[in-house]
Amino acid sequence: MRVFNHHISLFKWLLTLALVLLAYSASAQSKALAGATSTNPNEKVKVGIFPNPTSDFLNIDLTKLDLEKPQFEIRSIIGSKMTAVVEDNGPKKYKVDVQSFPRGYYLVIVRDDRSKFQQTVRFSKK
Repeated sequence: MRVFNHHISLFKWLLTLALVLLAYSASAQSKALAGATSTNPNEKVKVGIFPNPTSDFLNIDLTKLDLEKPQFEIRSIIGSKMTAVVEDNGPKKYKVDVQSFPRGYYLVIVRDDRSKFQQTVRFSKK
């Protein structure tokens, strides 16, 4: 019986550690986003993507961000870099053709070197 209790204690410890790390990660991301606001210093700014899920084109909306030269990268959920052409679609709006991507989940990484902004958003290709 002692071995069984020992395994339960180890499981509880690992679960607690995982929850603490998850909470720390969320807190760090929240603090990083808080610095990248457009008008209200307490407003958290996000990269807008739609439609999600998509089958043809993905729209990226950066109108709530003050970025000078945004850079885009799309990766599969397992980290493979995808080849994609990002087109201007209006002021601070962009369009990406994802028709050739296989079904699955992908990550859009938006960076701006000048402001040190970086955000990753997940989308689904159907």
